[in-house]
Amino acid sequence: MIEKTVKVIKGELLPEGDYVSPGFSIIQPDSCFPNMILGNTYDSFWFYLRRDIPHNWYVDRRQPGTGFVSRDEAHILYNTALKFQGKKALEIGCWMGWSACHLALGGVELDVIDPMLSTELFYESVTDSLKSAGVKEFVNLLPGYSPQAVEELANKFQRKWSLIFIDGHHESPAPLNDVMICEQFAEPDALILFHDLASPDVGEGLDYLKNKGWNTMVYQTMQIMGVAWRGNIEPVIHQPDPEINWRLPPHLQKYSVSGSIPNVLEDKSRKMLKSVRSNTLLNEAKFLSLYSHADQLYYYLSWLPQMLKQAIAKKKPQERY
Repeated sequence: MIEKTVKVIKGELLPEGDYVSPGFSIIQPDSCFPNMILGNTYDSFWFYLRRDIPHNWYVDRRQPGTGFVSRDEAHILYNTALKFQGKKALEIGCWMGWSACHLALGGVELDVIDPMLSTELFYESVTDSLKSAGVKEFVNLLPGYSPQAVEELANKFQRKWSLIFIDGHHESPAPLNDVMICEQFAEPDALILFHDLASPDVGEGLDYLKNKGWNTMVYQTMQIMGVAWRGNIEPVIHQPDPEINWRLPPHLQKYSVSGSIPNVLEDKSRKMLKSVRSNTLLNEAKFLSLYSHADQLYYYLSWLPQMLKQAIAKKKPQERY
């Protein structure tokens, strides 16, 4: 069934403003998400949204302030899932099902945990999209909060997962708690993907696995993705969009970036940060996290006027003619 669906929705040209890494298999289930539209990043006040990255930012027209994973990020999910066909996968946080759809189309048997699934309209919308894509029978939608719901599901069905995607609550300590529970129920050969690593709070999860001996790497995408893996499995190799002058936040500069040549400026930045940290009492992780918060504040303040302008314009009453 999945193979037939993939054949139907493959092969279209990418919309202008989208990017997918060379070498990736491409799929476009856009028609399965009738409420998906091109969003405006200035409609969101989230501190760590990378508004300077010009890739398309897709949203649901009913909730335009929250974005989907980008086209490039969705294809990291899809091409990674292809390596795990027929195996158990877990997603924490599915929003409107865009990421879940790409994972399921890759051929995994997917458990999805999200508290929003307890809302009838939300559940129906996600279900309708997955049915339209022909993958609903391979996806188990579960309303609930991680990490409790992950532990309950794993214990109830004696479940372990080979592929895990973490995109839940982004504020500390939630990302770290998600990672800690997922590691307990990960197969010996396992891979864990992260979204929104632009946030240092999310980065704590990747740091945890790195310190536990997992292999780790970063993908330079709109919101930055990360990957940790162990055992007999390798992550997909991603080439960042060559048209973009990519920045790497301070809290991620200790990680290798898939498909990238080390940046001389970043090397200088690492040396500078090391010099400054020697004069503080903070450990390296805390120092880099704090520095990332301060670094992002500079960019946030530069975007704030446009964000406020957008918000005010939406609240103004429509003129009558």
